[in-house]
Amino acid sequence: MSKIISFTIKILRKMNGLNDRVIIFLKSINNILLKNECRKFKDCLLVNKLKARTMPCSDRSLEYPWIIKNIDITGGRLLDVGSTSCDLFSNILPKKIEIHGINLNPQNPNNKNIKFKYGDIRQTDYENNYFDCITCISVLEHIGVGGRYNSGEDPEGDKKAMQEMRRILKPGGTLLLTIPYGAKDVLPINKLYNKERIKKLYEGYEILEQKFLKFYKKYGLWLEASEEEASKTDMMRDYWYALSFIKAKKHSNI
Repeated sequence: MSKIISFTIKILRKMNGLNDRVIIFLKSINNILLKNECRKFKDCLLVNKLKARTMPCSDRSLEYPWIIKNIDITGGRLLDVGSTSCDLFSNILPKKIEIHGINLNPQNPNNKNIKFKYGDIRQTDYENNYFDCITCISVLEHIGVGGRYNSGEDPEGDKKAMQEMRRILKPGGTLLLTIPYGAKDVLPINKLYNKERIKKLYEGYEILEQKFLKFYKKYGLWLEASEEEASKTDMMRDYWYALSFIKAKKHSNI
């Protein structure tokens, strides 16, 4: 059934933008069948409505180059939380880096050298001080948001994840993280972050770099923004959320 729906969506897309509402409806049915978005149909509809109006340049096209540029290890262990970037990392990064991934949902990396773990980043069985670098690309905002990507409800989920990443990261190790930034949460889609939340989450870390990008509709471009501009972004009103890119290291005395 899922394959039939996917084929129908492809056909409708070729009809010069016709039946956009039908495509959103069918995508939402597909999400429910595949259990790969939200638990409730109305929430899948909201996700797909938001995605349908987003800009052609996706978040990932901005996030991946920044992440790759800031991975400053040439060996050791790297953990990708969410594990969506493992194959990319294995193709680009030095071969001496041992790449690990963790996700609440089963994954099948193309590269068999990737060490994937089916698990929860809030509580792992990795040893203390195990990784030299951890990447977390647009994942933190979903942790503990009930009904999204099979996550259970946990208001402190993102904080627990940050604490666990700190535990398994070596002293002086690098955490590279991207998150949506803005005025208020859009639940059960994702949380949006601000200065106060960041301060609480980064206990035990030293922030080395933080920058913000925001999509400006009148220009049709993502442009660098101040923290103040990014924090005022309303996901429902402004097309999408702003993005925050944060490079931090674990304090050496922890």
